[in-house]
Parts: sequence; structure tokens; C-alpha cells
Amino acid sequence: MYIRWLPLLALVLVSLNLRPALTSIAPLIELIVADTGLSRAAVGLITTLPVLMMGIMASVSPILAARFGLERCISWALALLTISLALRVFANNATVLLLTAIGIGVGIAICGTLIAGFIKQRFSQRLHTVMPVYTLGITLGAAFGLVLTVPLLAYLQDWRWAMAMWSLPVLLAWFLWQPMLPKQVNHTRTTAPKLPLRSAKAWLLTLLFAVQSGIFYALTTWLVARYEEAGASLVQASSYASLFMFAGLVGAFLAPVLLRIVPRTYQLLVVMNLTVCLALICIVLWPMQLPWLVCIFLGAALTGMFALALTLPIQQTDTPLQAASLTSMMLTFGFCIGSLAPSLVGIARDNSDSYMLPFTGLVVISALMVGLSILYGYLERQQSQHSK
Repeated sequence: MYIRWLPLLALVLVSLNLRPALTSIAPLIELIVADTGLSRAAVGLITTLPVLMMGIMASVSPILAARFGLERCISWALALLTISLALRVFANNATVLLLTAIGIGVGIAICGTLIAGFIKQRFSQRLHTVMPVYTLGITLGAAFGLVLTVPLLAYLQDWRWAMAMWSLPVLLAWFLWQPMLPKQVNHTRTTAPKLPLRSAKAWLLTLLFAVQSGIFYALTTWLVARYEEAGASLVQASSYASLFMFAGLVGAFLAPVLLRIVPRTYQLLVVMNLTVCLALICIVLWPMQLPWLVCIFLGAALTGMFALALTLPIQQTDTPLQAASLTSMMLTFGFCIGSLAPSLVGIARDNSDSYMLPFTGLVVISALMVGLSILYGYLERQQSQHSK
């Protein structure tokens, strides 16, 4: 029975460890700034660099998997993630923080890109059951990274140790992953799939994913600090951000379901993006008015957008190769573009002495998402007419 459930247990543990390295930064931002003397723009790189590496490695990881084996590459990635997080106990300067951020980004990118292949390989008959479990694990891990870092900080009295402690669950996942390794290595070489660079619809999906990623990682990094600036305590601000994360569970599950019900995809995109835009306006103008409700709607809508972004390439293509090509393009360019948002928010905060300006910028970007969603509907209708 243990052997039968081991692959699923290993998958759950890996998924739980794909986001805490990023979300655990938010409650520690102001402490890092005060203790190291770094600017907020520099601290924003702690999130920017991992997301950037996630974009770069999205097209490289499948080639590594074909050369060295999927399970083995995931094992190496978990080891790199463990070491990078553990080294943060020595993060007394920007060099260590940023180097470990790169290692964390590479580790998360390889795991996140290749784990889908592992799911298809081990659970091909149970995809509809296992995929929600995987999504749930990622979202729960993101929330745990935010929620548990505050008590860790209170107990350890050192933000470096609070960050480094997240290496322990990754180490556990690495140990549990070892039985997944095959006895022989596949030495077959392959090349990256051809990206649909001439497709307007593909670029539109990529831009939608890029903007969604940028807003999500900007909020992951700075939402706690924004609520602290508005008058909330660290515990209160972290609880609001935790609601933002946990509400994502609802969005992640409901979005694919609604996609089958709503007659036009763009209608769902417009509603979700409008919700994000209105929630961000509330955070800018009335941050302490029903913040728990605002964060719930914001988290559900934004994570729902992420779930749609992962689903649409499969829905909108005819073959697995086309789906893989579109997904690779979306992740590569989307994460690379979206990775700029945390640092840009930090730069704007440093130059304006307030989070009002950068969060107003997020409102403008979310309004752009509404426009892109309407344009997506126009392209969708055109494609439908041509196919008739």
C-alpha cells in the first residue's frame, strides 16, 4: 500500500515546496531593508530573480529531462532548492541573497516545468483527480510560506533563520523523491519545440499570462508592506495576505469548471480581470475597508486567471506538440516579463516614499488586462468565423 501511494505522496510534497521560498519573503521585507540597508528595489530582486529564472528555464528544462531523465532532473532541482534556502542563514549581504534567489528560481523552474510530465507519465488514467491535488499543493504551499513565516520569525528571532527553515520540507521532499529515480538514464537528445511566434493569439495569451504573473508576484512581495503602511500590524497584514493566498484555492478549482460553462472564454477573462482591477482600487484608496473581503476576491480572481492560463493552451490547440509549444512560449516570455514587477514596485516605493504610486500602477496594468481580454474575444470570434 505504501509503495502504491508513494508517487502521489512525493508529488504532493514537491508541489507544497514550489512557492514558500517566494511567499515567505513578504513578512520579512521591512526587516531585511532595515537590517541590511538594501533599497526596496534591491530587495524586490529576491522575488524578481527566481521568477525570471522560471521563465528562462521553462524552455530549457524539457531538454535537460530528455538528456538526463525527468525524475533525475527533478531530484537535482530539489537538491538545489534545499541548498539555496539553507544558505540564506548566511544572508548578511545582497550577494548571498541574490545568488540564493537565482538557485531557488532554477530549482523551482525545473520542478514546475517537468512535474507535469511526471503526472502524465505516472497518473495518465487519473489526470482529472491528480491535477487538482497538484494545484491544491502549490496554492497551499504558497499560503503556508506566508502564514508560518511570522511565527517562525517570532520563535527564531532572526529573519535569516526564518527563511532558511523552509529548506527542511524541501529536504523531506527530496528524500521521498529518491525512490522515483529510474535505474537507467535516457540519453536521447532533443531540441526545444518551435514556438508559435507568428501567432497573434499566442502573443495575446502570453501577454495576459505575463501581466497576471507580474501582478501576482508584486502582491506576493509587497501586499503585507502595503497594509502595514496603511496602519495594520504585521500579524494583521500577514493574515490579509494569507486570505489572498487561500482564496486562490477557490479560483484554481472554479476557473476550469466555469470555462466549460461560460459560452465565450473572453467573458470569463473580462469578469476576472475586472474583479482584480476593482480589488486593487480598494487597496489603493480604502486599504482598511473590509480588507479581508477585498483580499478574498483578489486572490480568487487572480489565481483563477493563472488556472485559465494553464488550461487555454490545451483547449486552443489541436495537438500535444502545439500545446507544448504554446505553453513553453507563454511561460518563457510571461515569467520573464512578469518578473520585472516586484522590482519596479520597489523602485517606485523608494522614489515616492509610499506604496500608493506603485499600487496605482498595478491598477493601470490590471485595466490593461481587461482590454487584452476583450481583444482576445475579438480574435476568438474571428477564428470561429474562419473555421466555419
